[in-house]
Parts: sequence; C-alpha cells; structure tokens
Amino acid sequence: MAKKDIKKKISKYIGIILLLVSMIYLYKFGKAKYKDKQETSRIIENQFLNTNSYMIINEKENKLELETNKLNNYYLGYIEIPSLNIKRLIVKGTEKEILDKNLVGILKSSVNLDSELGNIILAGHNTNNVFQNLHKAKIGDKIKIVTLKDTYTYAVKDKQTIDESDMSFFKQVSNKKILTLVTCENNIKKRLIVVAELDYQY
Repeated sequence: MAKKDIKKKISKYIGIILLLVSMIYLYKFGKAKYKDKQETSRIIENQFLNTNSYMIINEKENKLELETNKLNNYYLGYIEIPSLNIKRLIVKGTEKEILDKNLVGILKSSVNLDSELGNIILAGHNTNNVFQNLHKAKIGDKIKIVTLKDTYTYAVKDKQTIDESDMSFFKQVSNKKILTLVTCENNIKKRLIVVAELDYQY
C-alpha cells in the first residue's frame, strides 16, 4: 500500500475521532445546560411562585411530608428578561465560586432588591446560561425582578461598554430606583453595562 493511501486513511480516522469527540462534548454541554435550566426553574417554582405548601418525598422514611414553602436565605430572588431568554437566580456576593454556578450576584455596594430607592447592581458571567445575550438588550426591554415580597418590572434605559476601572455606574442614587446589570465583554478588560429604571411593581 502506498504511503499516500496510508496517510489518507490515518487522516480520515483522525477526522472521524475528532468529530465523535466534538459530538460527545456538545451532547454533554447541552445536557448540562438543560439540567441547569430545569433545576433553576424548579427552585424558582418552589420558592417564589408557589405561595402554598408543597409536598416532598422523605426518602429515609419513605413517606410524603408537608413542608412550608419559605425562602431559602441563599436565594434573594430571580431575574427574568423575556426578550433575551434569561432567567437566573440571584444570590448575595459576586465571588468567582458563586458566579461559576451560573448564578447572578448582587454587589456589596448595591441596595437590596426590595429597597424603595437606590441602585441595585447585579453581576453575572458572560456565558450561555447567564448574561451571554445581554449585549442584545434594547432600550425599552422589560426586566423582571422577583423576590418573596414583591415583583418589580424595569425598563432598559441605557447600554454602555466601559473600562473595568470605570465605577461611575456603580454609584448610589437617592431620587429613584434603578437596576444596573454588569458582565464581561469579549475583552476581559471591558464591561458591558445595562441600566434600567423601575417601571412598576406588584
């Protein structure tokens, strides 16, 4: 067999192996993404949308128990941007180990989610399950923040790309309630900022 034929066969086999590896990776990535979304939806349903008690299975005693539906201190609420297909749980802190769990973190300089006035500042990774589509936000897009106490709807008013050293969007305000979302741009030294103002609450 000619050396050229052998090289062609080797190249063909390598191509097939690479294709299979890519397919396995995409399958696992898609499965993990789906599982993450399902788990997020389950937590949101149990802790924020279901106002009644719900049934859980006690595996040790093999029976159903009634558990009061109350907010876990870990989750402060959730953010939903329907136009961007974003729906993520909100927690306190923006440390890497928190954001790496596909959560949205509230900065220390932020007011709390239920404050009457001030700047709520939320950060999340620029990843597929979190703020990857944030750059597609348009003026007027609605952003919903849900807590155990209330539901707040904000309207996007501004979108900017800033240097990581620019802290001007993280200042507090005293005359209105605004929401500031921040994520990394492709250039890690840049930040994408989306600012929204409270539209209504209910």
